[in-house]
Amino acid sequence: MRAVRTLLAFVVTVVLVPTGLTAQTPTDLVARAVRAYGDVDLEGAVGFLRRWQASPAAASAPLEQRRRVLTYLGAAETLRGNPDSAASAFERLVELDPRARIDELIFPPEVTTRFEAVRARTKVVAASVAPTTEITPAGERFAAWLFGSSPHQLRVALRRAEGAPVRAIYSGLVGDSLLVRWDGRDSSGAWVASGPYILEAFSAVTAGGPPQRVLQVPLEITVQGGDTVPTPSSPPDSLLLPDRRGAGPGMEALFGGLVAGVGVALLPPLLAPNAEVTPFRFVVAGTIGLAGLTGFLRDLPGSVDPANRRANDELRRAWRERSAAVAEENRARRAAASMVIRAGQAVVVRMAAP
Repeated sequence: MRAVRTLLAFVVTVVLVPTGLTAQTPTDLVARAVRAYGDVDLEGAVGFLRRWQASPAAASAPLEQRRRVLTYLGAAETLRGNPDSAASAFERLVELDPRARIDELIFPPEVTTRFEAVRARTKVVAASVAPTTEITPAGERFAAWLFGSSPHQLRVALRRAEGAPVRAIYSGLVGDSLLVRWDGRDSSGAWVASGPYILEAFSAVTAGGPPQRVLQVPLEITVQGGDTVPTPSSPPDSLLLPDRRGAGPGMEALFGGLVAGVGVALLPPLLAPNAEVTPFRFVVAGTIGLAGLTGFLRDLPGSVDPANRRANDELRRAWRERSAAVAEENRARRAAASMVIRAGQAVVVRMAAP
């Protein structure tokens, strides 16, 4: 008999107990809570809903189910006379879905009135963003629809995941909805680099006031193509010839002419004292000296050297042509580039009270 009783206990443990546990799935808990609320068993409804919230499946439950739980929890706590608990549930409902509303055909006026009061003072937005967006420098832009819980001041900005600001996108009032667009550029007008970013929407009661909440949408950006060629550097001074003449060539011509002229005029009498002095020798000497003076004036120190200037101008012209060709190539490369933006799951962060 003892063996039979042991076997029966085993069967009950293996078969009946799991059956009872299976009946308590998260979905069943919500259904039982709704039935308890309909039967005005408010304490039972709250108990079932709290058990659902404590279950591991609550965090990954569908949005509709999470909305339903918070709606009935806020309604039950309102009717139980727990305004703080009701406000907490409704506040979380608004944060979860700023477009959520309470059905006046199902819930009594005291419930809908409390919810509307909480919604009016809870400033937050929800975002609707395509999972993947591809844009080009002159084409499609990244777009995000923002839906406000109630009219309030909104500031939208983009930053790098590590915190560095990238660009302010919008600042102003948001009502029921707002479409914001971004062209993929930072505050300087350049395309952002590939990497993780965060689109943030700060909700505040007044313009310039402290934000109550911030909606964060993670973005993974991949830039495809668009690599540019470095612009050629301007010619260094070491390659340029002096535009103006130095003192060397002019002084050499002047000194050489004077020495030669004096030599022609004075050396013959010194070498041949009895030789006949003729005026022709002085004419030749003057001509040589004048030629030296002419060379000096032609190569006057500080004057423009046309040959050197032409060579420098040609060098600069070639550099400008290369720079223009590189700029044109870079424009073509940038025009052929594209940016792929992948959006993640948005989250709402409640800001600390100032």
